[in-house]
Amino acid sequence: MRGRMTRFLANVCGNAAVSFAVAAPALFSALGLASDFAIFSMKRSELQAMADQAAILSANELSVGNTSKTTISSAVAAYKDQAIGDQSRDVTPASSVGDDATSVTVKLTEEWTPFFAHYIGVDVTPIMVSATASLVGESKICVLALEAKNMGALSMSKSARIQANGCSIYSNSTSSSGVFLSDQSEIEADLVCSAGGVSGYGVNSAEKVMQDCPPIADPLASRPPPPVGACDFNNFSLAAGTKTLQPGVYCGGINLSGTAKVKFEPGDYIIKDGPFSVRQNAEASGSNVAFYLTGAPSTIWFLDNAAINFSGAETGPMAGLLFFEDPKSSPLRLHTIGAARAETLTGTIYLPRGNLVVDPNSSVGAKSAYTAIVARRVIVSNGPTLVLNSDYSATKVPVPAGVRVSSNVVLTD
Repeated sequence: MRGRMTRFLANVCGNAAVSFAVAAPALFSALGLASDFAIFSMKRSELQAMADQAAILSANELSVGNTSKTTISSAVAAYKDQAIGDQSRDVTPASSVGDDATSVTVKLTEEWTPFFAHYIGVDVTPIMVSATASLVGESKICVLALEAKNMGALSMSKSARIQANGCSIYSNSTSSSGVFLSDQSEIEADLVCSAGGVSGYGVNSAEKVMQDCPPIADPLASRPPPPVGACDFNNFSLAAGTKTLQPGVYCGGINLSGTAKVKFEPGDYIIKDGPFSVRQNAEASGSNVAFYLTGAPSTIWFLDNAAINFSGAETGPMAGLLFFEDPKSSPLRLHTIGAARAETLTGTIYLPRGNLVVDPNSSVGAKSAYTAIVARRVIVSNGPTLVLNSDYSATKVPVPAGVRVSSNVVLTD
């Protein structure tokens, strides 16, 4: 009995060994094939990232002007050499420029011999990837929200509407809710571009927002503030009657209310340590004027049924600007344009640290030749239509460099 059992076990082990020997080539081939495809996937991902970046960098060359195809090809090759690291990898770059010279397509091909796959006739080489980047920001800026990472850099709600005529809207926030649209809010613009994402509920304009756009540098970051001297006026306030104001330093701010009617003579107005307030039925107007807001309480408050008709500075240190917030101000100060008759706001509203709220249930800025807004956040709510024109030729107010035209590259394929 012991002998028969020994012979039986020997036969079983022998059969298993024979079976394993028969199956081993297929098993090892499958494992090797899986290993090859894992390496293939890793290499392809690396190549795709390189192609994406090469396309973006070379498309940036297009915005310089007079860029030749040879220059683009050289830029792609140089980036490939820098990024590839392992010079033993056989990667060949190719590039082409679109017929309209606003896009670049980069193709990378890597010759690679799989260790196992080629023995069984599986063709996974060469590895080929492509990427296309386009200039999409060749447009006038009408809104630039500078907030870099938090949600709601541009926020619209309660049937708010932005009508940007011939210009574009940008949000620099990389948040997935960098642009927040809700309650049937609407945007009309040449381009709406978010460095992050777009979110909201009841939205009918979200599909118009291009996502993952490159952030735009603050075009006015280098603009020096105007000189601030001693106080020329203190705590100016008017509730009735008609008055003409002169440029100067207004310590304690300017407060217009009731039925006051004030004309601002041409020049720069320094609003220091107090608000610029126009409310109730007051009226404020002026051409070739600019307002510099400095000091903790120096914010804009245009409320109620007030009438606002301003055209910005035509010359001098504030040229092109209508409102300029001190870049050293505390962050997230609230500036409000809530006046029902804010019809003319020609020029650039520059609030690099503050939030601009536009919330009257009426049209804002419709009679302006052009209006550009550069602010930390832009919040439009409670049913207004914010009209942002870009008819630069209809005014003597110059357009600051960087606001007139932007050039941005977006990965489109």
